[in-house]
Amino acid sequence: LASLPPPAAGTRHAGTESTPIRRNPAGNVARPMVQKLPEPQDIAACLEVTTFDTPPFYSTSSQSFRNTVEGYSAPEGTYDPVVRSLHNLAHLFLNGTGGTTHLSPNDPIFVLLHTFTDAIFDEWLRRHPAAVYPLENAPIGHNRDYNMVPFWPPITNAEMFVTAPENLGYSYEADWPSRPVTLTEIITIAVVAALIVVAVIFAITTCAVRSKTYKMDGRQPLLGEQYQRYDDHDRHSDKTQSVV
Repeated sequence: LASLPPPAAGTRHAGTESTPIRRNPAGNVARPMVQKLPEPQDIAACLEVTTFDTPPFYSTSSQSFRNTVEGYSAPEGTYDPVVRSLHNLAHLFLNGTGGTTHLSPNDPIFVLLHTFTDAIFDEWLRRHPAAVYPLENAPIGHNRDYNMVPFWPPITNAEMFVTAPENLGYSYEADWPSRPVTLTEIITIAVVAALIVVAVIFAITTCAVRSKTYKMDGRQPLLGEQYQRYDDHDRHSDKTQSVV
């Protein structure tokens, strides 16, 4: 297997360590929940969260796509202080340089992970075009019209809250997982299907009965059976009546 070259001596990104990159995937036995990577259905659930961010616009936000994709909430959007999912879970799974906040950019996997996180964000923007970026009350630097650090010339958060292909000149090719059907949805679909079948059977039966009745009415003679011949009429007429 190919190995990474030893890092050059000197200052590293966001740190001063010059040691080799360390990885021990799934090796954190003290935290079993970070011994696995996110599942495809976690991404599907995250993409279903409809609001970009919710108060307090922090790592404790619930039903916030931003907090969910970061990994502080469950994939469905519910905040849980114990949970680490998606982006955070991938970092912690590496259990080494990539799992240490100020050193993680030194691991090349950092670039792949954050690129894929951006792809999820871009897909979310496509699915929720009416989403809005928080105007105020977010942490310093994170309101809609604040400038992003460290870009120069200045660029605001709102200017980057856009889909990539149409506005930024790049795109992702990804097959996004579909959300699994829940038990409630299965029951609802079954009930609706049963009602449709009953309605179709009722309609067919009603049409058949009406068709049979119509055919019987069409065969009914204009005269009653006892009047179908003149001599029969004479036989049934009142003999005491005068005939002109």
